Amino acid sequence: MARHVVILAGGSGTRLWPRSRERSPKHLLTLHGAQSLLQSTHARVSRLTDNVYIVTEQSQVKSIREQLPQLRDEQFIVEPARRGTASALGLAALAIAERDPQATMLSVHADHYLGHDEDAYLKTLEAEARWAESRRSLVTVGLRPPYASTAFGYIQVGPPLDGDQAPAVYRVVRFVEKPDLKTAEGFLVSGAYLWNLGLFSWPVDVLFREMAAHAPQLHAGLEQVRHARRAGQADEADRLYQLLPTEAIDYAVLERTNNLLVVGATFEWHDLGSWADLHDILQRDEAGNFVEGESVLIDSKNCMIHSPRKLVAAVGLEDMVVIETDDAILICPKARSQDVKLIVDRLKQMGKTQYL
Repeated sequence: MARHVVILAGGSGTRLWPRSRERSPKHLLTLHGAQSLLQSTHARVSRLTDNVYIVTEQSQVKSIREQLPQLRDEQFIVEPARRGTASALGLAALAIAERDPQATMLSVHADHYLGHDEDAYLKTLEAEARWAESRRSLVTVGLRPPYASTAFGYIQVGPPLDGDQAPAVYRVVRFVEKPDLKTAEGFLVSGAYLWNLGLFSWPVDVLFREMAAHAPQLHAGLEQVRHARRAGQADEADRLYQLLPTEAIDYAVLERTNNLLVVGATFEWHDLGSWADLHDILQRDEAGNFVEGESVLIDSKNCMIHSPRKLVAAVGLEDMVVIETDDAILICPKARSQDVKLIVDRLKQMGKTQYL
């Protein structure tokens, strides 16, 4: 049973504005080290298999080709329009099933950051695929929360299915999507919850079966897309895809099925969903500041400053984010960095799309 890895690379990373834009989204930025997040992800999963695909949208294909010139046309799975991860993963499963109906599919995100233990990451993905194949199940990966957070979905787990084997595998008891802080703190203390990392595996036919049971409208739409593709009607397939519901795979299928397992992650992982998240992994000075560019900082600490073209001078600044680009400057407290997406929403409302 061959394994195929898809890299989801269609998002825009609105919480890392103003560096992350529609045409230069988060996964195409070099935020840490010498490679973009996408390049690092591709190099990592290519150690597992040669069957690696990029799931993206048309506006990003050119930029991705520039970063990964070794990719062949058939390694691109291009969404005609953004329809959420449920539709995107369904489209990827269709494309893979056309080539290998018995395939096992793994899905990873292009914009996650790992520590240096890539071997532990790949071992977890291999375990995930093995369980997906042996149990004919949907499988996800969960991380023991290092702290209480309201930014992640939580998975309540039962006892491990495989004794003391590592990485541990659990049956999922329930999902709780992005709880409030008090609830998240209770989950942390209980020890019975994992963060959902959004790293999935399943035999492609099992995914279609679960979609038919739990997301029948999506499944019916994908079947229409499949028939149009088989008939060589590419434009019609694109038109039908744009009619699919916009929904995350978590809501559409995973939170509804009773055929879901979770493998416990044993590697360092960061979502890099905000400037505060990025600040946490970067090399900081003795005052806790990360500065890219020239600066004069007086009595300032724990700040994230990116200004490669202009001197930043600050007095008494604490726990702040300052990000400068050619056409915009972002200033906000680190604690509010998740809310940068509200600026993007406001710019859309104001029609100031030149900043997006």
